[in-house]
Amino acid sequence: MSPTLDRVHRDLAVRIAKRPHADGTREARLLIEHVTGRSPSAQLVAGQDDVPVETIAQLEALASRREAGEPLARLIGKAAFWDFEVGINAATLIPRDDTGVLVEAALTFLAPDSHAHIVDIGTGTGIILLALARERPHITGTGIDLADEAVAQAAANARALGLEDRLHFRQGSWLESFDGPADMIVSNPPYIRIPDRATLSDEVRLHDPALALLAGDDGLDAYRKILPQAHGKLRSGGYLLVEIGHDQADPVSTLGAAEGFQVLDTRQDLSGNDRVVVFRR
Repeated sequence: MSPTLDRVHRDLAVRIAKRPHADGTREARLLIEHVTGRSPSAQLVAGQDDVPVETIAQLEALASRREAGEPLARLIGKAAFWDFEVGINAATLIPRDDTGVLVEAALTFLAPDSHAHIVDIGTGTGIILLALARERPHITGTGIDLADEAVAQAAANARALGLEDRLHFRQGSWLESFDGPADMIVSNPPYIRIPDRATLSDEVRLHDPALALLAGDDGLDAYRKILPQAHGKLRSGGYLLVEIGHDQADPVSTLGAAEGFQVLDTRQDLSGNDRVVVFRR
């Protein structure tokens, strides 16, 4: 006789909970939803239903990948950010709550009725533009990414959220494909030092795209590209906001000042680490 859904959930939860910091109960529900289409609440109602053998095989394969360290978001192909979900793929980072600091900072410079045009460099899943567009209903945006797969995913996410009329995504290297002017430029660029790659968690080191993580021996290569290009493509008085590593506020601010930017602010994340530098042209 096939095991019940409740039994399958319990077994999955026990396996997943062996991973450090994993929430076995919640993650098992999400894996079951991914395979069966049943929401967590529907699973509770159907707890005594038998689970087909082929479904169990699919779930066990996913649980094995999770036990081996593959992030849940990679297994189900989606992740939460701000107040929405986005699809992810191999070319995109899994959204992190820290990037919300950049969104919050950007919103302080965008009036509720703003019609600003915002450019996002290295857009990935498009989360920064998506969050800003949901909060500011009149802004428009251009997202640029070197990876075609990331561009396709960001565009799909915009369509899923009904934002495709205001947000557009294109393949390109930094700002080379954008003529300007922009009212605001935002970026969560790669900023990990190559020598520090070995210190990253397995979930990041083995499963996140290196192109979106690593930025030379000192972690500043991306800023050396972004800052001079941004200064030439921002309108006078426009803002540039970049996410940074926890110890990069001073060198990034220095690079920006050398390009003629005014350093307005440094914002901290919930852990108290420097996370965003705000510049004005």
